[in-house]
Amino acid sequence: MRATRFFNLLAVARALGFVVVAIAILATALHFRSRPHRAEPRAVDTPATADPLAEELQRCQLIADQAKDDAACEAAWAESRRRFFTYPPASAPTPAAPAANTNR
Repeated sequence: MRATRFFNLLAVARALGFVVVAIAILATALHFRSRPHRAEPRAVDTPATADPLAEELQRCQLIADQAKDDAACEAAWAESRRRFFTYPPASAPTPAAPAANTNR
């Protein structure tokens, strides 16, 4: 007679796969369950160092639709775009270019 197997290898592998997936789901759920402690936002800008452009942009945001007809808001948006799209000043250090090799 033929020797019988005590267990079906395919069924054990399938059950082990389910256990691994269940453990992964449980670990993910436990990881996202506890939120990291976030520090309270601090007031970084003091009145002496406050950016007037940021204050004007916030005012324009508060007045919403009326801001499109406000000349001060248009000027603030233009300055904000200029600051965003402008390269650093020329006084910033630039990497030195390699010396050209004249002996070829």
